[in-house]
Order: sequence, then C-alpha cells, then structure tokens
Amino acid sequence: MANDFEKLLQDFSKSLNKLVPNMEQKKKITQAGAKVLEENLRKNTPVSKLNHKKEKHLKEYVMSQDTNVDGQEDGSSTVGFGKKAYIARFLNDGTVKMPATHFVDNTVNESKTEVLLANKAEYDKIMRGGK
Repeated sequence: MANDFEKLLQDFSKSLNKLVPNMEQKKKITQAGAKVLEENLRKNTPVSKLNHKKEKHLKEYVMSQDTNVDGQEDGSSTVGFGKKAYIARFLNDGTVKMPATHFVDNTVNESKTEVLLANKAEYDKIMRGGK
C-alpha cells in the first residue's frame, strides 16, 4: 500500500516537473510580463512640467529585472523605479500637501490581462514551440 502511494507521488512529481519550466525558462516567462508592465508604467508615469537639465524624469527610471525584490534569482521578475522609488511612492500615495495619483496602482490593475497574456505567450513559445 505504501509503495503504491510512493509510486503515485513520484509519478505526480515527474508530470509536474514537465509542466513547470526550469529556472531560466521561468525567468524568460516572467520577464516577458515584466516588460509589458514596465512599458505601461513608463507610459502612465506623470512627468513634471519643470525642465531640470541635470535630472531625468521619473519615467526614465522605470526598470525591470529578472530577480525578486531581494535580488535573488528565483524565477520571478520585478518592475519598479530603481533608486527613485521613494519619489514614485510620494506621487502614488500622496503626502500631507499633495494628493495621491495612484498611477502605479492603476497601471498594475489595468495591465494584469496584458501581463498574463505575455506570460502565456512566452510559456507557449518555450514549452510548446510557439504553437
């Protein structure tokens, strides 16, 4: 009885490993979705009317990376503002004297379908040969 259960678990594990891509494939899949979110976030990031020649606009700091927030390679991808994330947070969440714009929250909500479709397209390309 225990051997049957053990064999069943091993078979399940083998079939699951066929469905779940390896680390490099996971990175490619999540990076495809991250690029879509990065593009949408760059498009929706507010731009100051002031022209500061030495500073770039916040939208130029939008970036994605194929690691998690801590920099560990676990197959996930992260989208954010790099070293200017604190400024993006002020704009998104507001301050005592500045109302919140919620541009990051709105962009993430609006981009969910596009991101999932990009992830699925990359998954199909990798796992099924693009069929």
